[in-house]
Amino acid sequence: MAKKEPIGISKILETMKASGELGQQLEQAKIWERWPEVAGAELMHHGQPRAVKNNVLYIEVDSAVWMHKYSYYKAELLAKVNGVFGELMIEDLHFVLSEEL
Repeated sequence: MAKKEPIGISKILETMKASGELGQQLEQAKIWERWPEVAGAELMHHGQPRAVKNNVLYIEVDSAVWMHKYSYYKAELLAKVNGVFGELMIEDLHFVLSEEL
């Protein structure tokens, strides 16, 4: 019986990323890393990404005034979020007040 070469952990992780939910979750984590770039200097201080469920990004906003402002920029934010991935991964944004979570 021939001995198999060991597979490196990086190769195993690459395979898991390419074919499973883990990969999608790791890709979605880029939103948190790049939030200042996505939201911009003004918005980033008043809202933060909190969760992704069923391709919807939930953004926690610190006040009703800022929720209104975020909704004004919704299409632009959605485009920027998907630009992080280079493909459509987030279908919608949902804004929630911080005390609602």
